[in-house]
Amino acid sequence: MAQAASRAPATKPVNYDDEVASYELATKQKYQDPGIARRYLRGYAGRLKLSSLASYIIARREQRCIAKALERCSPAPSRLLDVPCGTGKLAEVLSRHGREVLAADISMEMMILAKAAYEGQPGFRGFIRCDVTQLPFADESFDTVVCLRLIHLIPPSLRRDIINELARIASCRLIVSYGLTTRFQRIRLKLRKMITGGISAPHPVKFDVARQDFEEVGLNLTDSFSILPFLSCERLFVLEKIKA
Repeated sequence: MAQAASRAPATKPVNYDDEVASYELATKQKYQDPGIARRYLRGYAGRLKLSSLASYIIARREQRCIAKALERCSPAPSRLLDVPCGTGKLAEVLSRHGREVLAADISMEMMILAKAAYEGQPGFRGFIRCDVTQLPFADESFDTVVCLRLIHLIPPSLRRDIINELARIASCRLIVSYGLTTRFQRIRLKLRKMITGGISAPHPVKFDVARQDFEEVGLNLTDSFSILPFLSCERLFVLEKIKA
């Protein structure tokens, strides 16, 4: 009797509609809540408390890594887009390294709080409300696009579409953070969920997956920075656009 052919384990099909709904509710709607926006700002800019210490430390490290990435850019950034700009965490850093800076976010509530950080900065050109899945900018509108703390919230079926959209509007480079999964980070995130009940990075990916995302949309990885390995799975990537 012939042996039965071995079968590959079945994989759960991706439900694109469910993933879109997850993005709409868990990300877009969440950050349009005024209370969430205020709590986000207090996490790194408010009075320092033990409960917000980790957020404060991570935010400062993010600012330093972004500054270092921009300092290494050649030519130096000229026209910058901060998307999503959140409550203005990068305002001073980006204004110091770019002649013109535009801030964008889906959340009016976040941008209202970002006004204090951005207005008065040299070269600031204003805010625009938009969805990162369909950015209202022409191709190569900015030489540098910065996207911090978003991709780890994006379901897999939407992630590459968003990276492609960010790359479309950048003429020179994209600076983007991902949540990277490793054995240590899986354990850390599981423990964090057990203790707090929350998931800080619902969609981390392996490094090879991130690299494939970049290659598929014509981006060359030139530099990267680990934010804080023991507190965060976030890694910042500096990507140069490959010219035809």
